Amino acid sequence: MPEKERYSIVWQQAGEPLAQRFYVPGYRGMLPFFISGKDAEKLENKESVQLNERQLLEGILYGLYEFDHNPKPWHNAEDRHTLTYLLDVLGNGFRFESPEKLILDCAYNLRERNGTRVSRVVLYNGIELVPFSSKIRSDLICDTWTVAAEDDNKQLLEPIPDWIMETNLFGLLPAAKENICYYGLCAMVVLNYHPDEIEEYLKEFIYPNVEMPALKVRIKSLLEDPTRFSIKDLEL
Repeated sequence: MPEKERYSIVWQQAGEPLAQRFYVPGYRGMLPFFISGKDAEKLENKESVQLNERQLLEGILYGLYEFDHNPKPWHNAEDRHTLTYLLDVLGNGFRFESPEKLILDCAYNLRERNGTRVSRVVLYNGIELVPFSSKIRSDLICDTWTVAAEDDNKQLLEPIPDWIMETNLFGLLPAAKENICYYGLCAMVVLNYHPDEIEEYLKEFIYPNVEMPALKVRIKSLLEDPTRFSIKDLEL
């Protein structure tokens, strides 16, 4: 597997001409740029980096998490409106057919280039931006399991059952639907849900949706001996 590129987020003060160049003339707040690869190395070496629209698009998609969950003194509600406005502008400029497609494609590219931890954050922000997207939720569930498995972190699994219950499964390809239903059950078992809740989940999500023999075997083994498996063992 090729090594993932290093990255960092740079919040840049948007005075003129930067604000003019990036479609928000008169704006004096902060703009986030996602800096990756050789440009990230340049930053580490205190060298200058040429900022561009793609870095800003990815920076907003990633940086909104920091904005909402770990705000800095320079973050404010008015600036957040500017960032979401810029997502519209940049999405149209790069000819994405919809906000959903923008988030899914950017998350995919970042996953390939920088790793699952980055794409997971983008998808997490994505369900705030496009709340009814089944595809964003599906990818988020899979990325979350991958990160939880790497860290052996049960806490990361806590939102997965709710995410699945909020997902329109009819909007997913069969394999994706089966995978996330499986992950929902695994999360409930790992998190020690009550047997009655697990039985209800089986009836509503597993029995009607899971058809792949390999998944059925995994589920049978899990239910027979729940303590046998680590988060990593259960990863698809």
